[in-house]
Amino acid sequence: MQANTKTSSERTWALVVSAALLVGLGACSSEEDPETSEATSAAPTAQDRLDTAYDVLSEAGSVHLLMEGTNLPEEASAYVIKAEGSGTTEPPAFDGTITGKISGVQADVPAIAVDGELYLKLPFTPAFASVNPETFGVPDPAVLFSADAGLPSLLQDTDSAEFGGQSRVGRDVVQEVNGTISGDQVADLLTIGDRDAEFDVAYGLIEDSWELRTVTVTGPFYPPVESTYTVTLDEYGVPVTVTAP
Repeated sequence: MQANTKTSSERTWALVVSAALLVGLGACSSEEDPETSEATSAAPTAQDRLDTAYDVLSEAGSVHLLMEGTNLPEEASAYVIKAEGSGTTEPPAFDGTITGKISGVQADVPAIAVDGELYLKLPFTPAFASVNPETFGVPDPAVLFSADAGLPSLLQDTDSAEFGGQSRVGRDVVQEVNGTISGDQVADLLTIGDRDAEFDVAYGLIEDSWELRTVTVTGPFYPPVESTYTVTLDEYGVPVTVTAP
């Protein structure tokens, strides 16, 4: 009888020790590896935010654009002063107005760009005509909306991206991200600019939605003058239909 009681006590003690070991092992296994925890909690970088803005813009389908230039060379015979209109990202298309200086004369020119063709309704002409953008020193505005070659692509190709301050654009407060882009990128996009130069770029991103609201590019668009073009984007996803005239 005494032997049975001792055996029962030993078994009870063994169960207690086993349970303690299991609890200890469980606690150890639940502890996060410091490196894993640090990687998980790391704050998004400026480039992370640009990548998110790229996805949002590329997937919007359509957007309204306003591009305005400042410090433009008065002596140049042809340059874009302003462009405003709406477009689609897939396929890239644009319907709006380009304000430019052509052969020394400033004019507001209705423009439609679709299916790889640019149509302008030039002053004193009754209808749209298909034109070569390089002839008039203007970019194909449809390209601006292209995810692969347009404004969205700049977001992924920006060098030395870093956070700036916050500012207000209309009713929106935006987080600024600053960086640089190459002259080749500028010239490929706008058909103007010094390919050997580096251009400063500043983006304005709306926090939470991470919509790209503004893009400001400064550099030698018309060498040696340092000019600036600012693009404002809004009306994400508002239906847009662009057809050839």
